[in-house]
Amino acid sequence: MKNILLFGGTGFIGRHLVDELKYDDHITVISRNPAKYKGLFSDKIRLEKADFSNPGSLVRLFDKADAIINLAGENVGSRWTSARKQAIQNSRLDTDKLIVVAFNACTKKPAVVIQGSGMGVYGFETSDEPFTEDAPLGTTGFLTEVGIAHENALEPLKDKTRVIFLRTGLVLDGKGGALPMMAASFKIFLGGPMGNGKFWNSWIHIDDEVRAIRFLLENEQTEGAYNLTSPNPIRNKNFALALGKALHRPARFHTPAAFLKIMMGNMADELLLSGLKIIPKRLLDARFMFEFQHIEEALKEVYQNK
Repeated sequence: MKNILLFGGTGFIGRHLVDELKYDDHITVISRNPAKYKGLFSDKIRLEKADFSNPGSLVRLFDKADAIINLAGENVGSRWTSARKQAIQNSRLDTDKLIVVAFNACTKKPAVVIQGSGMGVYGFETSDEPFTEDAPLGTTGFLTEVGIAHENALEPLKDKTRVIFLRTGLVLDGKGGALPMMAASFKIFLGGPMGNGKFWNSWIHIDDEVRAIRFLLENEQTEGAYNLTSPNPIRNKNFALALGKALHRPARFHTPAAFLKIMMGNMADELLLSGLKIIPKRLLDARFMFEFQHIEEALKEVYQNK
């Protein structure tokens, strides 16, 4: 059994990851406010406070840890005011600094540090070219800048331990992430593609997301960046058709790009109206087996009998 320190364990992906690992590993969830989440997990899961004013307070936990997993960060889905953008950035970089300080101060170094990232690091240019992990990183966009800074913050650890970056796509789950918001318009018979619907949705089922994290955690030959997306990205117009079919609803109503930009500002350009064709080449090369390779089967599982 591994001793795992999990930052962001109270979030959407983090909670699913706890469920995936809790029977085989000892998990300590690091939280800014552990009292708030006291009843969230079973007694087997420990909760510890992240004291950002005193990074050294976590050294004792790092000394006992086999692995550090960092999924912490404010949700990017709310409208991007200046204050909101600052919170999104600080919530990631502050945690990165805490991890680096505690790691450098501990005596027994954890064998692996896994850092949540996102496909935003590749930018938001319109392209039909497949993007593997070797693709150049983007140069513009808020999420691009935050994602690259988030990865770069852990660069000092790469010569001291195994470091992995999770470049996660659109995670599909019926109760968390972006999918419930996307499905809302379909449920009232107003669903359909966004904008011109020609951009790509690079997605992954939540079960494959946490299975991939576990695979990378346990496979000592893995390191560096990995795209956590299905091998079969799909254009937004076809994603809308598949979502409508899963919900037994039509997908006739295009949401105009101009309307989304008025409602959401520049957030719409990055999150709702653009997307690249991301391919998980390194996961496939490492022989990870996806349970859900196609959008129809993934959405069917999400919504069947639910």
